[in-house]
Order: sequence, then C-alpha cells, then structure tokens
Amino acid sequence: SSDDLLWEVLSLLQQDNKSGNILDLFLNMRNTDNSVYSHCICVALISNMLSQWLGFPKNERVIAAACGLFHDCGLLMLPWGIVEKSRKYTHEEWHIIKTHPIEGFHLLSRYQSIPESVRDTALTHHERCDGSGYPYGLKSDELSRFTKVIMIADIFDAMISDKSYRLSMCPLSLIKYFEDDGIRKYDTEYVLTFLEHILNHYLKQKVTLHSGMDGNVIFISQDGFPRPAVCTKSSKDRDLQEDYYNSILLLSNMENLSIESII
Repeated sequence: SSDDLLWEVLSLLQQDNKSGNILDLFLNMRNTDNSVYSHCICVALISNMLSQWLGFPKNERVIAAACGLFHDCGLLMLPWGIVEKSRKYTHEEWHIIKTHPIEGFHLLSRYQSIPESVRDTALTHHERCDGSGYPYGLKSDELSRFTKVIMIADIFDAMISDKSYRLSMCPLSLIKYFEDDGIRKYDTEYVLTFLEHILNHYLKQKVTLHSGMDGNVIFISQDGFPRPAVCTKSSKDRDLQEDYYNSILLLSNMENLSIESII
C-alpha cells in the first residue's frame, strides 16, 4: 500500500538520521534498474531533509516525504516505452511526458487516504516560481511550500543521475545551475538553505578537477550562493569565488579548470 511504501522510506531516515549518511545513500542509488522508482525514493529522502533544514514541524516533514515519493506517479499512466526511452524525446513524446502531473493528480485523487497536499504536489511539481513551469504556469504565491521543496529535490536528483543523452553532473556543479536559474525559478530561501547543507557535506572531501589534478574542498562561502574553494596537492589554493564559472565550476580564467567528480 502507499502507506507501507512511505513508512519503508521513512525507516531509512530513522535507521540513521545523519544527513550526510542519507546523502551518501541516495547518491549511490544510481544503479537501481527502475530509474523512476529510485528517483522517487531519492526525492522523498531529500525532501524530508530539506523540510527539516527549513524548520518544518515533524508532521510536515512526513508530508514532504510523501509528496516526494508520489510526485512522479503520473508517469505510471504513460506508455512505458516513452518514459524509459534511451534517447531524447521527440516533440510529440515530450508533449506526452508533460501530461504526467495531471495524470498523477487524477491517479492520487482515486484514493481518499492520500492527503490533498500530496495530490497537489504531484500536479504542481513542474511549476516554477517565475511562472515558467507547467502545466498551468503558476507563480510563487500560488505554490505550496511542499511544491517548492519537491521541485528542488526533483531537479537535484535528476541532474546528478546519468541519462542516456548526458552524463550526471557533479553535485558541486549544481551551484551554477541554481545560481543561473534559482533566483527566478525557485524560492530563494529554499535554494540557499539546500545548497548550504548539500555543499557543507563535501567540506574536506576530495574532488577531481577536469585538468586531472586532485584536491580537497577547504572552504565554502556563506555569502550569497555557497561557493567552494579547492586546495590541490601542490597546496596552491584555487578560490572559486574569483572569476566564478565558465562551464561548471571555473577555478581559473587562465587554466579553465572545473570540478569533474567527487572522489
């Protein structure tokens, strides 16, 4: 049942409630055969944690997890050959995929035990605060706090996952995405809170640069969007706050270095 599935997910948080361990768990769930299933589990986990970081009361953190778990259930109503397609969607296929929020809302509406907030989030998780989303082009004041949490968790998991048409992004590289689009499309407080906690998880961890050099994240600024500084084995600090971004995380305008992966 839906309740059993939700409590199985929440049990992962109860077994080890350290955010870092949960992050490591879902960052390593990429080999699960059913990508939609693993995606929904990961979105549920990160939504629960983000809602906690934002100070949601415990009962609302459970609702946030439920919203994440069922946000993409509308995909179950679409032709599976399109959902699991190994190449980019055609225009016609993309039009079909974009119906899944409405399909999900109708599917969840069949069950009286599903809270209204969960149904609403399934319908609105592809909306954006600036009105650029779908299916209705709603804006920030028309979106629930749960939708604002799920949309961040959803895009985060989608971007760190391998796709047939692109490789996954390093989590540290997501700073660029949210800095470029986050102010307009996402709730600023939610994005800043999310990035602060995600990036602090990688403080002192090893990273590989596109140049081939290895280094350690030694500092993450809390001024505006969190920005890491990396120290290479040569002990030369590379401060990402200067000449920030060219492609992913630009370390030097002269050397065109960027972070490739976390070791």
